[in-house]
Amino acid sequence: MKRLFATLLVLMIGVQLVVAQSSQNAKSPEAGNAYNKGLDFARKGNFKEALPQFQSAVKADPQFQEAYYMLGVTQKRLSNNDDAATSFRKAIEIDSKFENAYIALGSLQSDLQDFESAINTFNAVLAFNDQSAKAYYGVGNVYYETKKYPQAIDALQKSVALDQTYDIAFNVLGMSLQQENRLSEAADAFNSAIKATNKGSRKGNYYFRLGNANLKMKKFNDAEEAFLQALNFSKSQSIVGGANFGLGEVYKNLGQKNKAIEYFKKASRNRSWKQSADYEIDMLLNPDKYAY
Repeated sequence: MKRLFATLLVLMIGVQLVVAQSSQNAKSPEAGNAYNKGLDFARKGNFKEALPQFQSAVKADPQFQEAYYMLGVTQKRLSNNDDAATSFRKAIEIDSKFENAYIALGSLQSDLQDFESAINTFNAVLAFNDQSAKAYYGVGNVYYETKKYPQAIDALQKSVALDQTYDIAFNVLGMSLQQENRLSEAADAFNSAIKATNKGSRKGNYYFRLGNANLKMKKFNDAEEAFLQALNFSKSQSIVGGANFGLGEVYKNLGQKNKAIEYFKKASRNRSWKQSADYEIDMLLNPDKYAY
């Protein structure tokens, strides 16, 4: 189950498109027109077509920081990570307080597991804006990835204090608290993550984690409700399998053998959960086999 947590972790803060009319900062019509064309392609997810437009924009205006930023976003989406890092750094060189460019660079460094550089980049934001929820999240997320859970908790609590709608930050906060066995606080964080998002897939993930926290606290009725909600919201087969396995554990602990077997069988249909589920089924059907 721990491995699934790592698989489901939302590592990236998310490099967001600059949707404001940033072409107003272009110093030439050629740069502005190319930039706007690039934005149109990027908004549609057509990054291959966006790339030459942003390249044209920075060629026409080498001081156009937003174009460098969007060039970096596009390069990252196309897995040109070295080029993306160069573009983000160029945007920062032009504007030393270009927060989105720092966040994008730090996120890329996190993705590449260059954690020391990522921490330095996020801290650079906090040096000029100590109210940046994203920068605190970035720091906290790196600490989570490097298993420095107390430091992660500290940074993530600052992030969610600044932005109560930051569901991803609440989620990683919950996972960090869970690693420290602060299960009740972890459950509170997962509940906050659920309330903060309207995205069903995310709700499903958060309900699954909430179910596991409640299961560890032996709050079986609360765990049952959370796992059922995970099944209701999630389309991820890993989450569906995990929620079914969790329900099997709930009913096993409640002494409802047949219901437990029913849900373990459902979990067994997912290859990630098959071995564990089949073992639980065999234990329930053949208890003498495991008596010693």
